[in-house]
Amino acid sequence: MDIFKPAARELRDIETFAQSLTAICGRFRVSASNSSDPIDSHLSLQRSGSLDVANVGLDARCVERSSIDIQRDPGEHFFLILQREGCAHLSQGGNCAWVKPGDMFLVDATQPSQFNYTGDYSLQLSVHLPREEMLCRFGRRMVGGQKIDRLDPLGLSMRALLVKLCADIDTEQAHVVEAFYSVFGALLTDRAKQTNTGTNPDRAITQRALSIIADKFSDPSFTTTHLAELTGVSLRRMQRAFRIIEKTPHERLQSYRIEAAQSLLRKRQPPSIKPTITSIAHDTGFADLSTFYRLYRKTYGHPPGQTGNKRPFA
Repeated sequence: MDIFKPAARELRDIETFAQSLTAICGRFRVSASNSSDPIDSHLSLQRSGSLDVANVGLDARCVERSSIDIQRDPGEHFFLILQREGCAHLSQGGNCAWVKPGDMFLVDATQPSQFNYTGDYSLQLSVHLPREEMLCRFGRRMVGGQKIDRLDPLGLSMRALLVKLCADIDTEQAHVVEAFYSVFGALLTDRAKQTNTGTNPDRAITQRALSIIADKFSDPSFTTTHLAELTGVSLRRMQRAFRIIEKTPHERLQSYRIEAAQSLLRKRQPPSIKPTITSIAHDTGFADLSTFYRLYRKTYGHPPGQTGNKRPFA
């Protein structure tokens, strides 16, 4: 359950939304499956204590901050992203993670980052942490690309403090901000200690590969052989590394494609039957339509034509 205030939604064209997002969070590029369609969105910014807190909601496909964007608009913040509604795949610096409501992810505005969405509405709270102050406080512990799980005890404390900050914007909040920083520092120290005891090479390989899948899955010609090459390891080594998530690279690639296809199919409403099932299959990386139908039925228990509609259609 979302414990923050409800966020009103409105339709905006992509260009207007991107301009507003840039004004609030810095330069980002926004893309959707169909750039001519308006996106369901929310954008707001409030001052909570000494921190700027933005709420960003959208049903686009991807939001990206590239090295070119950074050159034109240097980052002065870290963004602590709290997922409020929906799911997203966030990646930075070779680290990537699926985030669900309650999960958090730390992003460094001075480094390229990518936010991939399933096509469903996603709402994120973004805490703008002043970069210079964060580096003074936390030094090398302050690194982008870190996920904070929604069940992490320190993460739960941070979330509770954020609720307090966002609820009482008209009162003095310096003590709450300082408490937030203290808990955040404890979490970063825990992470640093775990890293110093030795990293898991399989996890590092898998994280790199999942980040690449999120970027390349829609290309029908993209295979696990290409994935291994881009990850920088042999196919056999990558297959061994994927044992930690109990799926093969091929299974994860196909599940990413089928999840993206389902999201697009759920948006098709009668009487319109566009885009067609065939075009959706191709746009989400399936070169063979029979493979798409077989995998879709196996995953969801019904053919793709029955998704998002009261009656089946092909």
